[in-house]
Amino acid sequence: MTARRSLYLKIALSVLAAFALSMAFTWFLHGHLSDNDAHELIGRTFSAVESEISDCVNERLVRQCMAARERLDEGHPDDTASLQDLARELHVTEVSIADEKGDIVRSSVPEYLAAPGKPAFNFAAAGGKAADMMALVDGRETEYCQPFRSNAANGAWRKFVGVWRPSGGFVEIGCDGAALRGLARSSIVDLFRNWRVGGTGGIVVTTPSGLVLSDYAEPNREGTQWTDPGESFYWKRVEIESFPTYVMIPKSAAAVQRDVLVSATAALNGAALVFVALLVGFVISSFVRQQMHAQAARELKMAKDIQRAALPNVFPPFPDETRFDIWAAMDAAKEVGGDFYDFYFTAQDRLLFLVADVSGKGVPGAMFMMRAKTLVKSIAQTGKPLSRVFEEANDALCEGNSSNTFVTVWAGELNILTGHVTYVNAGHNPPVVCRDENAEYLRSRPSLVLGAMPGVKYRVGELQLAPGDAIYLYTDGITEQPNAAGELYGEERLLKTLAGGQPMREALLGTVLDGVRRHAAGVEQADDCTQLAIRYRGEPDVVSWNYLPTMEDLAKATSDLEGALAPVPDRVRNQMLVAADEIFANIVRHSGATKWSLTVEKTRYPDRVRLVTTDDGKAFDPLSIRDPDTMLCAEERAIGGLGILIVKKTMSPVTYRRRNGKNVLSMGKDYGD
Repeated sequence: MTARRSLYLKIALSVLAAFALSMAFTWFLHGHLSDNDAHELIGRTFSAVESEISDCVNERLVRQCMAARERLDEGHPDDTASLQDLARELHVTEVSIADEKGDIVRSSVPEYLAAPGKPAFNFAAAGGKAADMMALVDGRETEYCQPFRSNAANGAWRKFVGVWRPSGGFVEIGCDGAALRGLARSSIVDLFRNWRVGGTGGIVVTTPSGLVLSDYAEPNREGTQWTDPGESFYWKRVEIESFPTYVMIPKSAAAVQRDVLVSATAALNGAALVFVALLVGFVISSFVRQQMHAQAARELKMAKDIQRAALPNVFPPFPDETRFDIWAAMDAAKEVGGDFYDFYFTAQDRLLFLVADVSGKGVPGAMFMMRAKTLVKSIAQTGKPLSRVFEEANDALCEGNSSNTFVTVWAGELNILTGHVTYVNAGHNPPVVCRDENAEYLRSRPSLVLGAMPGVKYRVGELQLAPGDAIYLYTDGITEQPNAAGELYGEERLLKTLAGGQPMREALLGTVLDGVRRHAAGVEQADDCTQLAIRYRGEPDVVSWNYLPTMEDLAKATSDLEGALAPVPDRVRNQMLVAADEIFANIVRHSGATKWSLTVEKTRYPDRVRLVTTDDGKAFDPLSIRDPDTMLCAEERAIGGLGILIVKKTMSPVTYRRRNGKNVLSMGKDYGD
């Protein structure tokens, strides 16, 4: 019995020793593999990063070269001094003009030109990258970008960009490192904000002096001083187009992955000591499948989070803007959708808004959606006409579109001062125009969808909105949702909902979606449901007063406000007077201001009053004050904060900003529709 027990003990100790050795080896192996995977991932990422930055820089310099060509074609002098002036005006290092033979005939750099005993610089004869510029002469290219490299003529580091000239030859600009960074840095900002490497890592682009241009982790870090990540990261630095670029992955992420893998391996090895090989094989196979499904689910969730983060999702998006209201929502049929909406200012008085539907679904559709959304926005914010925005976006989407994916878009540009709307319909559903309790479809002959065929021209329509009018945009996931009988929700039901007398406000989007779901009655959602509504309010009635920080002027301000609020219902007027009294008293008693002002803005559709106070006192954000605990009795509660809490509870929206050395507090109140 003692010998048997000793044998059992030896066997148990041997198994434990083998298990421990196996775990030690597994720990080392997975740690080593995690390190290698991180470095390989960083290397692969740099290929994509280099392409993104180069494309961004090349696009910016091509536009600058085209600007130089336009100036020259319009008659700008082309002597050396004038070209030097033009180079300074365009913030480039040099400007040159070459003829059909590749000879530089005009240049801001005298050494490129012909002189006694020395021919002009010739691109064909120079060879290398310089000779590639001849593609602009023989018709192979209309624009050509060289990498940032040493100049064949004088050895100085330059990036050269050339564009074909209809009158013959081409125009070339050159940028040294400083000029290149000056022109391209604004395009680099936010370029990699939504990129993630290894789940928790990312990309940072800086200037040579270490100022952050684009930071994946901290959106407000641009302009701060960068320091190398240190030992807690896997990272690598590469200079791309003269921009120092870092790709990094936290080592903690690799450590967590290693720990998970080691723990799982330990469980499987322990099971292998008890169960037969077939059962162990089944367990291992099941585990791998679960890991793959979990990884796929994590990747889909990450794609969904990135997609939602790319869409505007804070409403109201412009709290200080009283001339229009805008709301939007997207309900994806799958983890990630192919629909999108967007809105942004293209000029101080023009707002572009759109809804789009990509033909593909899932991750491929979402990728095409992100590309289309980015393209349209980047072109629109140059201030180009809406038809030109669609033409350029369409041509760009057609390039390399081997999957034949396309996107339908309805986009309008609202002049917020006049209510005038210009719009383009690229194969999308007609929107609904709502006036009072009437609603009708804005039908027009649509143009071709984006991404189907290059060279398409897009028609522009016009619409005049009166104050109170609204436009409702949607995708076909709303109207084409079937029920169990195969009957679609349809345009008539949608029109009936919108014309049913419900006020045009954010809740209406939820009402439409609820109606679609009730119609489906349990049938699976067929497509993404995306909606956007914009209502034009018109110019507000504005009255302003200036005061001194005295009790006499405080009383005068209250009296002025009571007069301005005379047409407002008693309940709303009393709430605004209580809130305003708190703000007025804080300015007079605590701000240290020498003067302050009050502005009252009144708008309709629905009726709204907004108060704006401005003072030159010390910086103070009342919204940053922690709310007092109202559950405590007065003796236990800290002094202060109750008045500000009343303001935040009764007014909406309430915003604060420090502008030009002054405190600006805005608070509004809706009281009708």
